[in-house]
Amino acid sequence: MVFGLTVIDLLIVGVYFGVILFVGLWFGRKEESLSDYFVGGRQAPWLVVLGSMVATEISGMTFLNVPGDAIAGNMTYLQTTIGSVLARFLVAFLLLGAFYASNCFSIYQYLGQRFGRRTQVMASVLFIVSRLFASGIRLLVATAAVSIILNVSFLPCLIVFTLVSLIYTCAGGIKAVLYTDCVQAVVFIGGGLIALYYVMDAVGWAAMFDFIKQEGKAEMFRWTPAEPGNLSAWFNDSRLWYVAIAFGFLSTSAALGTDQDMTQRMLTCRNVKDARKSVILSGFIGFAVAALFLFVGVCVYAYFSINGQTIPNGNRLFPEFIANELPAGLKGLLLVGALAAAMSSLDSAMAALSSSAVVDIARPILGDRHDDAFWVRLSRIFVCLFALVLLLIAYSLHFVETSYLWLSFKIVGIPYSALLGIFLLGVTTDRGTDISSVASIIVSICLMTVGLWCVEHAYFSFSWPWILFIGITLSFVVGFIQPKSAP
Repeated sequence: MVFGLTVIDLLIVGVYFGVILFVGLWFGRKEESLSDYFVGGRQAPWLVVLGSMVATEISGMTFLNVPGDAIAGNMTYLQTTIGSVLARFLVAFLLLGAFYASNCFSIYQYLGQRFGRRTQVMASVLFIVSRLFASGIRLLVATAAVSIILNVSFLPCLIVFTLVSLIYTCAGGIKAVLYTDCVQAVVFIGGGLIALYYVMDAVGWAAMFDFIKQEGKAEMFRWTPAEPGNLSAWFNDSRLWYVAIAFGFLSTSAALGTDQDMTQRMLTCRNVKDARKSVILSGFIGFAVAALFLFVGVCVYAYFSINGQTIPNGNRLFPEFIANELPAGLKGLLLVGALAAAMSSLDSAMAALSSSAVVDIARPILGDRHDDAFWVRLSRIFVCLFALVLLLIAYSLHFVETSYLWLSFKIVGIPYSALLGIFLLGVTTDRGTDISSVASIIVSICLMTVGLWCVEHAYFSFSWPWILFIGITLSFVVGFIQPKSAP
């Protein structure tokens, strides 16, 4: 055995890496222009875009951390995904049309056209900083899980993840990301189904459902707060149904409407109608996948409890189950699922970060005197650079003990909520100028940061979703009170 893996497990892992590299390099060949490299020439089939969106949005956080979240919160995390489904209709019918009409490679180009150069640059910088830390955490979660499964140190796993993802992303751009993500989505969803069947069969279906019922782990909706007599509890219980749905709606609207990582793949569709189908259907599939992995978490919790075993903490629950409880073959399949979850987050982040750095920052500075070959080369250099930065962030944070699932939400929540207010201002009004938009973003971010600090230190009894709502409203209103944009 090597790293605790049998020959069949090693064969499964080897086949997976081989397939991913082949698919990425084959479909990503012949990248000759920025249009090819960043939006696939706008010729991607909508089903491929759908698969890629599911893989990137679900990714390692769902595969590895959502099962652990079920220990503390039952199935109530699904309330958040309901809001996420609703948000996709807003993004599809309010924002995507504007993005396609502007014919942009980066959604921050739209802000540049609508408001001005300063707004475009600020939005791009905020995205780059936020996405680096959020994707660094996603990479950290998946790498930590695989290091647990293999019982090897964190750094070698991190290097292998990053290197393999870098090879096909650097070579093939967004087309490589789209098609490899589809493979990865099938792999980690299949892994979840395999894990569910195994644990249900091992415990017994009747015993499993009896335990879930006795422990109250089947609760999906929390209709009243934990302390219903306390008025503030109706606002600060993050698992209360309307608070959770509001959080899902606001955070997903901000992510899908202002994050180049998610919107870049929408821009690869042949037309806005196909893009809308992809983004809306991805929400329903995401709901089903989240439900699958929450139920896996509940069942794994029951498995450890019924067998009288020590229950790992939330972040380690599923990885330790894969490492210590699964037989040969199944262990390899679930390990591949963890690998797919990690790589589906990493590849898209590198591509999106590169596109924003080149289109929103480098190209305006260097001008249009260079040919497409130069810009593609520069884009690949940025992919390599961002891969290194993501690796360093993941490594530097791997000692932190916290709920990575919620930490990643908060990291991107502040800047993306401020940006969402500006995007909404741009597509629904003719108000705002370049200066006022920048000011709106700064005011919103500063007040949201103060508000979050006060909430985290218990100075205010408000849950996180209300901070998001305040941030979106602030950036919209501050921009709206300014004169009309200059022609």
